Amino acid sequence: MKQLTLAEILELDIFKRVSIQAGAAGLSHYVSGITIAEDPDLIQWLSGGEILLTSLYAASVGPLSYERYIDLLARRDISALIIKTSSRLPRIPEEILERGNAHKIPIIELPPDIRFFDVVSSVTRVLLENKAQYYIELQNNLSQLLASGAHEQDVLEYLVRYIPAQISLTDPEKNVTHWAASADYHSKKAVADRITLPIMCMGEVNGYLEAVANQYLDENLESLLKSAANFLAVFYLKKYYVAEIEQKYISVFLNDLFHQNLTEKQLEEKAAGYGWKNGDSFLIVSIQADPSKENEKSDGALLEMTRLIPKNDYYFYIQDDYLHILYHTQGQLPPEQLYSSVGNTVSILKRYMEKLHSSLAFFAGISSPAFQVAQLTKLVQEASDALQFGKVFQNNIVKYEDLGALRMLASYSHRENLAQIIPPAVLKLAEYDKANNTQYLETLDSLLGNNLNLSKTAKELFIHYKTMLHRMDRICQIAEISLDDRQTRLDIELGVKLYMLLPK
Repeated sequence: MKQLTLAEILELDIFKRVSIQAGAAGLSHYVSGITIAEDPDLIQWLSGGEILLTSLYAASVGPLSYERYIDLLARRDISALIIKTSSRLPRIPEEILERGNAHKIPIIELPPDIRFFDVVSSVTRVLLENKAQYYIELQNNLSQLLASGAHEQDVLEYLVRYIPAQISLTDPEKNVTHWAASADYHSKKAVADRITLPIMCMGEVNGYLEAVANQYLDENLESLLKSAANFLAVFYLKKYYVAEIEQKYISVFLNDLFHQNLTEKQLEEKAAGYGWKNGDSFLIVSIQADPSKENEKSDGALLEMTRLIPKNDYYFYIQDDYLHILYHTQGQLPPEQLYSSVGNTVSILKRYMEKLHSSLAFFAGISSPAFQVAQLTKLVQEASDALQFGKVFQNNIVKYEDLGALRMLASYSHRENLAQIIPPAVLKLAEYDKANNTQYLETLDSLLGNNLNLSKTAKELFIHYKTMLHRMDRICQIAEISLDDRQTRLDIELGVKLYMLLPK
């Protein structure tokens, strides 16, 4: 903020007839305020930069000598001392003038016919006007910052230059997406003020702008925050319409991508047309709404879900009964930040399905992050593998990276010769189940998962212990195996997992 000097303040009409009696070297002092100082106790409350008005009645100095009085004011770094002369005080004491010169504190004589009220009003008005103009300039600069192509983080970094607070931007679920803190904010100190402002766009809350401060923010700083929230709403609206256009423009590319019809060179050329480049961040999600009955359809539910997908950085493509989502941001972001953003979106879609389409089972597979355009094809496969794995094992949301060694099993679901590497014993059980409407393969999977603990497996399957014992005997007979051998158990367990991943 442009600070007004004492010399500039003295140009006001109210000061036309004043005279500078001492301390002229201090006319360059900045002025922060003006107050009447007839009570000596006021000295302890001065913070620096004030103009003091006094008539030098006894109470204004109290037990202090004039010299001691000016010395104390100098320690408080006042800008000037204006003394109103009168018949009782026809001239300013010499001791005050001497100490004023020594400390470079302007000592100004005010004619007796000028009221203190008029002086305070005039100075206060110009100080407030200067402050208001400063905050108008801050708001204009913020508007220009967004118009020049700045992003959310740039806005927060700008705000904390002037607001002593920690400022964060959240999504509608109150998950923090961006944050910045000023040097004056200390997280370990008490929070004195917390301001939360909704960011409205298209009649909906797109997020919140929140400021947490160690001290109460004045109305000008609050006004700056409100302006930032309004500017961000316009910024989101612009991104919304840009995303709508990009989504339509990119549909052909997404069709080729998710059908895996592109060579690596074609992939990079097309991506370059959308401004995507190596070093950006990519993540892919594949979602399926699995109907519990054959006559149920999921395409309508998938289309409904697209309304909940954020417009910024997200692109979607519906393929048969699958909803594919591609998440792209400029620059290389930490994997945990990518997972957090996409994970929040997937969770919102899942809750929507559970609330409005409870007859459809929600499954989502999330790829690992990538920072090269050529890896997009790999991400499509990873998301598909994670989704397939989640469906088989009834895990609604699966991240490919969390599969660990089981990634190998998930990838086998796309091999035509998979049956050739599945142990014959597993295939025998599967064929027997199909022919006799039994569930021996499922029972074997639970038994191996419980380390052959019959009692625990019986409870898990809600059957009697003796029934479980009988089933284990039948499994060994049909499959012609012995579960006493460790290697056999390992082969059979992997074979069961592989078989369950086969497309049915």
